[in-house]
Amino acid sequence: WQHHSPARNEMIEYFAREFEAQNPGVTIEFESIPLADYYTKLLPALAAGSGPDVFQLRAGDVPRYKEYEVIQKLNIDHAQALEEFVPGSYGFLVEDETFYGLPTDVQTIVLFYNTEIFADLGITEVPSTWDGLIETALLIAEVEDGVMYRMGLAHGSYGPVIYTLMAQTGTEFQDEEGKSLFDNPQGREGFEFAVDWIAKYGVEDPDFGSRWTAFREQELGMVYAHPAMLGSFRNTHPDLPIGIAQVAAYKEGDPRTNVLTNWAYVASAGTDDLDLASRWIEFLTSAEAQRKWTIETGELPSRVALINDLELLEHEPLLAAPLASLEYAIPYPFEALSQMDKAVRDAINRVTIAGESVDEAFEWFVQEAEKVYREVILDEL
Repeated sequence: WQHHSPARNEMIEYFAREFEAQNPGVTIEFESIPLADYYTKLLPALAAGSGPDVFQLRAGDVPRYKEYEVIQKLNIDHAQALEEFVPGSYGFLVEDETFYGLPTDVQTIVLFYNTEIFADLGITEVPSTWDGLIETALLIAEVEDGVMYRMGLAHGSYGPVIYTLMAQTGTEFQDEEGKSLFDNPQGREGFEFAVDWIAKYGVEDPDFGSRWTAFREQELGMVYAHPAMLGSFRNTHPDLPIGIAQVAAYKEGDPRTNVLTNWAYVASAGTDDLDLASRWIEFLTSAEAQRKWTIETGELPSRVALINDLELLEHEPLLAAPLASLEYAIPYPFEALSQMDKAVRDAINRVTIAGESVDEAFEWFVQEAEKVYREVILDEL
C-alpha cells in the first residue's frame, strides 16, 4: 500500500512488473489510497491481519508503528545500508543500527529565485548567508505607500522551513521523553529570524496571498521550498525564469543545514515472507529505481551514490542544488509532523497577526511542542 498520486502509481506498477520478471512466481498486488484516507485504513487493517506485506509510512511514524508491533526490522545488510543512504533520510528508521524501513519520497529545503528579477536588479550572486539573504530580499521587495507589490522573500510559515532556520543556529529540538530542547538562545534566534522576514524587514507579507502564485506571477523574488515545486512551477508556467540554490547558511562558512522530510517502505510484522518483502523494499529503493523515480516524479533520491549522478544532472541541470542539499539535510525534528507544522505556524501568527511579543510566542511554542508530544505521541502508544 502507498498514498496516492498518479505519478507514484505509474512508477510502482512499472517496478512491480520488473520485480516480477526477475522473480518468477512472485506477484505484486498494489493498492494506492488517497492520503486523506490512508492512515485511517492502514492501522485497522494491520491490526485485523488483513493489511499489506509492504507499505509506506511517514518517516516520523515508524517509531510508533514499531511500538505498535505491526512492523519488523528488515532482512538486509544494515551496515551497508548505513553507508549507502543519506543520513538525514533514515533518522527515524534506525534503532541500534537496525533498519525498520528504507527511505523514499525525499524532499529537502532549497532556495528558488527568479533569475530575471536578479538580472534586472543587477544581482549577480545568490545569497549564501542570512545577512546576504535579507540584503537581497530588500533589494527585490517593492513597497509603495505601505502596499506590497513584490515580495523579496517568503517562507509561508512552513514548518520544514522554520525548523531549517532554527537548526542552522545549532539548536536541538526534542529529547526521547518529549522535552523541548530548543528553549535556548539559538532556538529563539532562528524563530525570531523567521518572524523578522515579516515583522522587521517587511520582505514577506502574509496578506499578499499564496507565495506559489506570487512566484509564478513574478511578484516574489525568492522562496524557500521543496525541490518538487520545480515541476509544479513548470507545469503552469513553463517559461518562468527559475534558479535554484541551496539555502543560505547562518554565517559564512557554516553548513547549508536544511530539514528533510520523507516516507519509508516498511515490512508488516504479519508478512509470511520477510525475506521477499525486504527484497521488494530494497528493489524499490535501489539506485536504479530512485534515479527513474527522481526523473519521473521530482522526488529526490535517498541514495548517497546519486548525489552527483551525471544522468540526473544531464536530465535536469537545476537538480544540482537539490541533490547537493542532501549532504546537509537533517531529519524533520519531531515525530508528529502535521501537528508541529501547525504549532510553529500558529506561533509565528501570534506575533505577526495577534501582536504578541516574540518572547511570549516562543514560550508558548516551547510548551506546545511538549503538549503535542504528550497528546499525539504518548497517547497513541
